[in-house]
Amino acid sequence: MDRRNILGLLAGGRLLGGGLLAMLTGKAHAAGNGAIYLNAYATAGAEPTFGVAALTDTGKLLFTTPTPGRAHGITPRPGMAEAVAFARRPGRWFQILSLTDGAPGPVVRAPDDRRFTGHGDYSADGRTLYVAEDDVPREEGAIGVYDATDNYRRVGAIPTHGLGPHELILMRDGTTLAVANGGVITHPDTGRAKLNLDSMDASLTYVEAATGRLLDKVRLPEEHSNLGIRHIALLDDGGIAFGTQDERPIGMLQPLTGAHRPGSGPVRLFDTPEDVLVRLQGYIGSVASDGRTVAASSPLGGIIGLWDAAGGTWLGSTALADGCGLAPNGEGYLATSGLGVIEPVSNTAEAGPERRAPDFRWDNHLTRRVV
Repeated sequence: MDRRNILGLLAGGRLLGGGLLAMLTGKAHAAGNGAIYLNAYATAGAEPTFGVAALTDTGKLLFTTPTPGRAHGITPRPGMAEAVAFARRPGRWFQILSLTDGAPGPVVRAPDDRRFTGHGDYSADGRTLYVAEDDVPREEGAIGVYDATDNYRRVGAIPTHGLGPHELILMRDGTTLAVANGGVITHPDTGRAKLNLDSMDASLTYVEAATGRLLDKVRLPEEHSNLGIRHIALLDDGGIAFGTQDERPIGMLQPLTGAHRPGSGPVRLFDTPEDVLVRLQGYIGSVASDGRTVAASSPLGGIIGLWDAAGGTWLGSTALADGCGLAPNGEGYLATSGLGVIEPVSNTAEAGPERRAPDFRWDNHLTRRVV
């Protein structure tokens, strides 16, 4: 059975076992550079199936794991050969999967009064999972707390101290959760409809994981209050890079990326040429950093931008139609697109050789796991 036949079976929804596909295409630990890359996908066709795929940096397919619906963010568990895939917002589930062969694990459902918002992260020891969620009755952001050592039993929740959380990550200190609060309220009865655009309140918050105590909170300057902060990535200086989306267009070009370090005062917005801002179309879909640089993608504009992490200066861009997924690969970044492309992008903003999996539609986020 060759690769084309395997992908054809996937597209038809007839090959669903992650373990079987791993045996046909190679175990996850066979990745050439000591890392695997995880991306949610939909299969091509009129009736797509959904799942998570593991890839090498050359685009070799290692395994797939079916999911109950469209997945979004994927987070590996520290010290364990497993990961968690979160449903796309407004989500009702997250699913565990094996990183050895893709075997599906437990599916955990959201409480009736909560909706997951696409992302989460583990504690440094891998024992606790923190999940970004909406507290629907209170119209507040929350972080669900789950015991990963006890079949992901829910043990509580802490506040994000903001509205409409999307991505959250554990800071390098191992005790603080950084949260990108998009500032927009939604409700399960209206799906993805945005209900408070005239009064949206985006923020970055830093929350003590053990107690839920607010450590710091910052907003964008008032003239950029129409931007929702959605995605974040860790920086080597102890801060984060962030990307935004224009939720309420006001008829002017605005910077869409920046950085902040807790306790340092206002956010720092990155320099971006006007012609690039036009191409970004007010939308950043994913942010990643290799420590020295920051990459941000706009699937709407078909462009990936690169900035210097320390100074926020512009380094250049590369085109990738419907490109969104980004992850460092040791020499720059690996990018994926909704058209099935897998492409390396260097720190000099030059595109590497493109590889394509035509039967896959890669979703928004690519995650690297060293194995």
